[in-house]
Amino acid sequence: MSAISNSGSLIHLAKISLISLLKEIYGEILIPVKVKIEAVDRGKNRGYSDAIIIEKAIDEKWIKIVNIKSPKKFYALAEIAGLHEAEIEVIWLAYKRNIIALLDDDAARKFARSLGIIVRGTLGVVVEAVKKGIITKNKALEALDKLSNIMYLSSDVYVSTKKSIEKIFA
Repeated sequence: MSAISNSGSLIHLAKISLISLLKEIYGEILIPVKVKIEAVDRGKNRGYSDAIIIEKAIDEKWIKIVNIKSPKKFYALAEIAGLHEAEIEVIWLAYKRNIIALLDDDAARKFARSLGIIVRGTLGVVVEAVKKGIITKNKALEALDKLSNIMYLSSDVYVSTKKSIEKIFA
């Protein structure tokens, strides 16, 4: 099974040293060239260590860069929905190949779901890792706390995710 990812999940999971969850859950992660530019090239230019971690996964070939050209009509519709180029490419390939899209942005997630695409965000990856026995409840709760320090999480989302993790072991 494979998934296609936007920058968010790659960056966030790399920052908390859990990017390997993507490999363990999905095996192969596809990323558009624009995501590679955002997550690796710009990150390295700014001195971000997560960019080097993502680049290493690309070098190990479990994150694969793909060229994507979404149709103009699709692109125009997605732009009207407020999506950025990389998000549009992620959603298009997820739709075309019927694979999971890893997206954190709410507008992108809603747009993808409206097309019948299965969507996971960074938090969903952590919950999935717990369900599959890849990480422990304590490690998942620790990851949730770390993620709350590096990405915006409403209190509702934080509490809901925490309950989801705890419910797995209830």
